[in-house]
Amino acid sequence: MKTTPTAADPQPGVTPEMVVRVRAAELHGFTSTRQFDRVATEHGFTDASTFERYLTALLVEAGIDYEGLRQIEAARHTAHQQLVAMAARGPQLRLWSAATVTTFTICCADGRVIWHDLFPRDTVIASGASAAEASARQAIWLAGHACAQWGAEAATLHLILARSCGVDIQSLHRAAVTAALVLDVVTDSVHNPAAEQCRRGDAVDWYTTDLGGLLHPHQESP
Repeated sequence: MKTTPTAADPQPGVTPEMVVRVRAAELHGFTSTRQFDRVATEHGFTDASTFERYLTALLVEAGIDYEGLRQIEAARHTAHQQLVAMAARGPQLRLWSAATVTTFTICCADGRVIWHDLFPRDTVIASGASAAEASARQAIWLAGHACAQWGAEAATLHLILARSCGVDIQSLHRAAVTAALVLDVVTDSVHNPAAEQCRRGDAVDWYTTDLGGLLHPHQESP
């Protein structure tokens, strides 16, 4: 059920159709109903009549289906709630992650290196932030792979980054969802074992180690 935002009085002479036509390029870049609601609020399209007129203008003038987007958001919310419920019954994992511009390092829950290698050739590393994000994605993949091997329907991953500044955390959450993981991201650059070992010269292959080491301390292996 959609709700109408509340805000300032409508601006004299400004219609929903005018606003949509003038701001069409900006509106096409929006990805959530909240963003569209803010535009309605800015221009005072907040009573039921003008808000409905605004939604019609979005559809007719710009081809933007607000109601369809709202339904997608509702479905995503429901799916996320279901994932959280399943993850609560599944394994609790903890991994540490750090990177240089050429290598990534993943440590298991007790701080031992479980994976250290060069980034895959198709990984674009343009900065320290992109390296940190790419390393985090490797950790997410490994956690998802372990859960699939264990037959777990979902799990929670507590991921501790050596660096989070400039990292797209929301993108990491989306990557985790595709691996049936609920992601909890924190930053610890002072006592991060992955950061302490990220410049080691030898490679460590994850498949030579026990994936049970990914489990949070005090949790038994699946």
